[in-house]
Amino acid sequence: MAKTETVHTRVTHEIKKQADEIFSRLGLTTSQAIMLFLTAVVNHNGMPFELTVPKEEDEDLKFAISVATVDGVPPTKEAQKIIRLYSKGDIDYETAQFALERIYKH
Repeated sequence: MAKTETVHTRVTHEIKKQADEIFSRLGLTTSQAIMLFLTAVVNHNGMPFELTVPKEEDEDLKFAISVATVDGVPPTKEAQKIIRLYSKGDIDYETAQFALERIYKH
């Protein structure tokens, strides 16, 4: 058997408690879950999931409005409300498209 090492880390009580409960339901100890994570890091040669910095809502909204601007004319306030809902993820693409079509057909 390979020689093992000890890893020490500090986490909040609440995070550890919640994670322990999840690991238990999965049939794992916290040590086994950490070993799985470290193994996945090695196998992926990096993090086993995507790390991103979330954009601020204003950036998404400004981009969406700039895309919706036609011939220098920005979308109506009503259309901007729909764009804002879509950029926040409150409505899906199809709903936003349907709503915008209704706005511009009237």
